[in-house]
Amino acid sequence: MHRHRLRARHENGKALKTAFLQQPNSSGNNKNHVIRNYRIRLLKTFPSKTTVKKLTALLLFVLSASALAAAQAKPQALVFAYNAFAPWKTFDSQGQPAGPYTDIVRELARRMHLSLRFLPCPLSRCLAAMQNGKADLMIGVQNTPQRARYLDFLDPPFANDNRLAFYQRSGDSRNISHYADLLPLTVGVVEGVQYQPQFDADGRIRRDAGPTVESSFRKLVAGRVDVLIDNEQQSALLASSEEFAGRVQRARLTLDNPHPNRLALARHSPLQPEKAEFEHALRAMLADGTISRLLAFERARIR
Repeated sequence: MHRHRLRARHENGKALKTAFLQQPNSSGNNKNHVIRNYRIRLLKTFPSKTTVKKLTALLLFVLSASALAAAQAKPQALVFAYNAFAPWKTFDSQGQPAGPYTDIVRELARRMHLSLRFLPCPLSRCLAAMQNGKADLMIGVQNTPQRARYLDFLDPPFANDNRLAFYQRSGDSRNISHYADLLPLTVGVVEGVQYQPQFDADGRIRRDAGPTVESSFRKLVAGRVDVLIDNEQQSALLASSEEFAGRVQRARLTLDNPHPNRLALARHSPLQPEKAEFEHALRAMLADGTISRLLAFERARIR
């Protein structure tokens, strides 16, 4: 049918042209009339401006719908604010994120059908990234009223935290076995970390904040702090490392850490509407033993 229309247009235009050429030169008015009719009939063979606009709008709509469908088919990225916290969140020998907390988030992203993107940062910058919407998820960060304004802590908790340990220099004869023994000392802490309610709120304690627990250990060895506080398992791992073995010793004092470990979803994250799905996947990982296996392997390795 399309071919027949093109042939008809061609023959129509040819007939008009022939009629025009057959007009006598002396009849100028008649010639102008033929030209005008030829133009009118020729224009009618093409779409109007309105039709062109409608076709253009339809084409743009189809292209937009195709692009939207492609975007929806592509897995959305889950941005993981990644502050190293050995042995739970580390980097392997190739510089790739590793550790049981890392594997928990990897498995969670897989079950949520999300691609995972790491955003390495110290704790303070990771929290800022969560606050301004540049990151979606954190793990192993403690809940405080201030953080709860921009972090939505997921239920259920994936683990209960362990105790807090104190370390002093090897050969330091001071007995640190009671909380009051800390009061005359300078305690090395990590900037932004919440340890234990009594300790965190105690204005009598002199604190020296550093960016990482490794820096606190180095300050301790150098005599810049008297004692440091840290997660029991992480501090044991560092104290036995080549850099610090034989140079530090564990104090008798320990504090209980009552904070359960939760994942935190940024309140400004575009994934916030999927909070219920995150919690459902987390419950499934607890129920099928995935999280227990990941955490137990690391705890056994440390011991």
